[in-house]
Amino acid sequence: MLDYVLDAVTDAGATNIKVIINPHHAEVAAHLDERGIAPTFQREPRGTAHALLQIREGELKGKEVLVVNGDSPLLTAATIKKVIEAHRAEDTPATIASVEDPTRNDGRIIRAADGSLSRIVERKDATEEMQKNVHEFNVGVYCFDGTELTTALKEINDENNAGEFYLTDVFLHLGPVTIVKLDDPSEAMGVKDRTKLAQAAKTIQKRILDKLMLGGVTVVDPESTFIDATVTIGQDTVIEPFTIIKAHTTIGSDCRIGPHAHIEDARIGDRSDCGPFAKLRPGTEIADDVHIGSFAELVRTKVGRGSKVPHVSYLGDTDLGEDANIGAGTITANFDGTNKNRTKIGDGAFVGVDTMLVAPVKLGKGSRTGAGSVVTKDVPDGATAVGVPARVIRRKVVSSDSGTEPK
Repeated sequence: MLDYVLDAVTDAGATNIKVIINPHHAEVAAHLDERGIAPTFQREPRGTAHALLQIREGELKGKEVLVVNGDSPLLTAATIKKVIEAHRAEDTPATIASVEDPTRNDGRIIRAADGSLSRIVERKDATEEMQKNVHEFNVGVYCFDGTELTTALKEINDENNAGEFYLTDVFLHLGPVTIVKLDDPSEAMGVKDRTKLAQAAKTIQKRILDKLMLGGVTVVDPESTFIDATVTIGQDTVIEPFTIIKAHTTIGSDCRIGPHAHIEDARIGDRSDCGPFAKLRPGTEIADDVHIGSFAELVRTKVGRGSKVPHVSYLGDTDLGEDANIGAGTITANFDGTNKNRTKIGDGAFVGVDTMLVAPVKLGKGSRTGAGSVVTKDVPDGATAVGVPARVIRRKVVSSDSGTEPK
């Protein structure tokens, strides 16, 4: 959620970003560190103005200061830019964003008779009359003259029903204030519980899918499709219903994915297909023109161009060459109880149904296995292995001018 806010303010042109968090949120602090942002800690939860007071005066004075609520993942860079541009154009000490929304119940904007800002009244301090008649709300996006802001912050007290230092009280000591009214109420949503989280996720998901469809991706049923913002999908790819695509997955053009496919941190080349009910786990790389069929699961596996893993197979820690075929029910037994081991399957190999490959093991180029084989030893190029355990019953000699010949 915080990443969406950070991306929006960054895209709007903000620099020298500070994030104020609770010191007990170690995972949030670690994530910010990964983004190159040193967190600022608010050791006592004494309100939004108190949070801002954790920033040193010298970092605010003489600066243009943008303040955004961290629980507002639906805010867009365009909206934040609109507030910044209005602040610069009007040249007032402060600029805020508002929205008209009868369904909200937080900081109400009270206007004076001339339409200017009189004050902002927080939910716990709103009278019954205000709750009934005032439906313009504070969004939580502010732009300040930093010097004026530091002066106003010193004037705030906690004499309110919440016993907190409200940032919105600075407007009692700043003026005039420019108000930028937004058209889309959804952008102003603050995520304060799991219900709001679900609503925000649904809106973000729609934005993601709309962007993909406008870019030439066919999403057959957006209502049943879930794709992360970090996913990249090429033009003319079709995403079938009930598909989930997560993390930094990359899918090429002219692919068909699903239905009921689950893909995470994988790469899929052009003109490949995957599903139904296929699962591609992190570290999987699929080349061009590959077929991954129903109920197949792959993890940390590379599949070469033109190969097929038709159905009901598990390939873990596997290197599969080009133009190979994996029969139904094939399993690469990659875990020996202590370590994960790799299986290598050469170009043009044909693996019979219900084959078990006990890693580490290698099938050579053009090799074959019989149905139900358990392969515990390497199979040479061009050889056929059958049985439990599998043994080589036929070999082929590779000829440079005439292909392969039986021996």
